[in-house]
Amino acid sequence: MNQQHLLIVLVTVPVIALALQCYTGTTYVRGQSVGTDKAACNGAGEYCYNMTGDLSDLTRLTHAGCSATRCFIAHNKCIEQNLFGKTVRFCCCNTGDLCNSRSTNASFIDRTKNRVKDFLSGFGK
Repeated sequence: MNQQHLLIVLVTVPVIALALQCYTGTTYVRGQSVGTDKAACNGAGEYCYNMTGDLSDLTRLTHAGCSATRCFIAHNKCIEQNLFGKTVRFCCCNTGDLCNSRSTNASFIDRTKNRVKDFLSGFGK
């Protein structure tokens, strides 16, 4: 390998390793969580986002991914907005890899329930 190729490898490897990782995907059924697929953000200034809105008693739309433009007004915070009579919660973060987990949009009580459920699942219950 000549010096030019080595320089290219040494410059690109840290950039790839430093890319922010986010959960991606969409769910429509209440109780399912986004978080099975992951993607690396492509550019500087991008944030992980997580949008959740209850459409009905059985349906909850959740969409997650990586974006700079969607997070223009919500850097490292959550905002709620009323759309067509339904409350939609939109959160953006770049505080660490996979920061847009299901806990990002959850209330304190929901986060606690999820932690207890995850803990108990470790015991096979």
